Amino acid sequence: MEKEEAIKRFEVFQKEIRQKYPDVNVALCELLGRRWSFLCGFSMELSPFVKRVKINERYGISIFDDSMDENRSEEIIKILKGYFDGDK
Repeated sequence: MEKEEAIKRFEVFQKEIRQKYPDVNVALCELLGRRWSFLCGFSMELSPFVKRVKINERYGISIFDDSMDENRSEEIIKILKGYFDGDK
């Protein structure tokens, strides 16, 4: 997947997450070896509570969520897979 396509899908995903969970922030990262390099995402304050989800070999999503609610994390990951597995 090209970088422009990944960013386009991420922006739509991010909008859905912000509507459903206003207190959750997400960031698209490019995977460079062990390093997760920030590509895009919006946050006024980044929470120290991060869950990382690898999309593929090149991209991943960092989820910043103070609640640490496992059910909410699972729902966010399910939504994410819809955007990056071709369901949306």
